[in-house]
Amino acid sequence: MRYFWKNKLSLVCSLLLTMNVNADTLHALDDIEQAAYEYALSQAQENFDGPQVVMGKLDSRLRLQACASSLDVFNNTVNTGLGSQTIGVKCNAPVTWTVYVPVKVKVFQSVVVAVKPLAANQIITTADVKLQQWDIGSLRQGYINNIRHLIGQELKYPIAMGTVIKPHSVRAQKLVHRGEHITLVALAGNMEVRMNGMALSDASLGQRVRVKNSSSKRVVEGVVDAPGIVKVTM
Repeated sequence: MRYFWKNKLSLVCSLLLTMNVNADTLHALDDIEQAAYEYALSQAQENFDGPQVVMGKLDSRLRLQACASSLDVFNNTVNTGLGSQTIGVKCNAPVTWTVYVPVKVKVFQSVVVAVKPLAANQIITTADVKLQQWDIGSLRQGYINNIRHLIGQELKYPIAMGTVIKPHSVRAQKLVHRGEHITLVALAGNMEVRMNGMALSDASLGQRVRVKNSSSKRVVEGVVDAPGIVKVTM
């Protein structure tokens, strides 16, 4: 019996010694996460100022043999370097292993948001919007960073207070409407002739629109120059 316990004790000691040796030859998970962090930050800095990298954590139970070569870091996803992504970290020697580290890259910039609820078809004024810092990585449908680009634009649908206004949320204001009586300005050299007409479709500034001359009933095509004004070149 004494011999049995002696052998068992020797086996336990041997296992403990083996575990200690293996632990000494493991690759530190912190080093892997740091490599992923530096890679994600470098990629983001190529396109943005002041990016922030929020790191995910590898499973603490992960056991990887210490890498004798430099870690190979990569990203198989084609993206702008923003938002959630997965960074691959690979070892090539003495054994090959690859792990994937989740990261999220944030970049805060000033974007246009609504300061109050806005209705569909509303024409945006300076009193309706403001600039606010926002993580642009979360704005998958785009954003607008210049208030002047929005003034005079028309909303396609209602916008809640505090909502980021996206490029597809607005359209150019219609300055001419179908069936509306407008002024038709005919240009011939230095001469300008004004006539009454009726628009046959809606149109925004700079768009071409067909107009029926109220006197001759002739249909001509011109360019919207101002609200209710269409210019044609003779």
